[in-house]
Amino acid sequence: MDENLKRAPSMLKKAGFLVLLLLIATSSISKAMADGLEDARRRGKLLAGVKTDSPPFGYLDSSGTPQGIDIEIGRYLAKTLCGDYVLGLELVPVTSGGRIPFLYGHWVDIIVASMTITEDRRKVLEFSEPYFLSGSLLLVRKESAVRDLADLSGKNVAVIEGEVQEKDIEESAPQAKMVRFRNISEALLALRDNQVDAFCQDDVIILELVKENPDLQAAGKPFKVRPYALAVRKGEVEFIHWVDVQLARMKEDGTYQSLMRKYFGESESFLIKP
Repeated sequence: MDENLKRAPSMLKKAGFLVLLLLIATSSISKAMADGLEDARRRGKLLAGVKTDSPPFGYLDSSGTPQGIDIEIGRYLAKTLCGDYVLGLELVPVTSGGRIPFLYGHWVDIIVASMTITEDRRKVLEFSEPYFLSGSLLLVRKESAVRDLADLSGKNVAVIEGEVQEKDIEESAPQAKMVRFRNISEALLALRDNQVDAFCQDDVIILELVKENPDLQAAGKPFKVRPYALAVRKGEVEFIHWVDVQLARMKEDGTYQSLMRKYFGESESFLIKP
């Protein structure tokens, strides 16, 4: 592969959103170019952009094999489209910032990487129906009297600096006292040392922490819900319609429910179902 092509994803990421919009406008001029669905059918392989550092959605197991909810959705799509989820699928590792440039650089046909739907992203992407809903959730000590947001008045609540939970607590529990930490480890230590009464973070992270820490438990239900969806290039309406049909089939045949049980176990009852 040409060295310039190898460097292109990194260059696009650094160039920023305006350059991306220009790229989109330029690439859309050519009507002769097939969309991602036709590209995948023609080559007999679906190129799916996935994360490899975000369990339980996409990660590498102890043998280095990709696993996770997004990985299995990609395999399901590839088997339906190409008849084989091994030979018919190529998993392309992407980062949060590199997902859209990879898509528009045609290194991937589709993004299957726990992508949150936002209005800004709708300007450049076609989104599927949500396949996962992630909200903020509270983590407390097992002996805690905090059972829900309503119990946070006057309580100290840990949040991570710069993350959405700062705004979530401000809006949903304005009488609580926010205590900001740089990372999850610091917040967890503060919770255990009784410096804070609760820790607020994405429900998926909280549920993983519950599994790893038997002295802690989730409190209440997720709130301030944000949807995850699959994404393709803007204008690829036929492709995203096909994706929606496959996601509906996954629910009808029980595949989706099996994935939730497999990756969340008993914690599945806390999840918000799309």
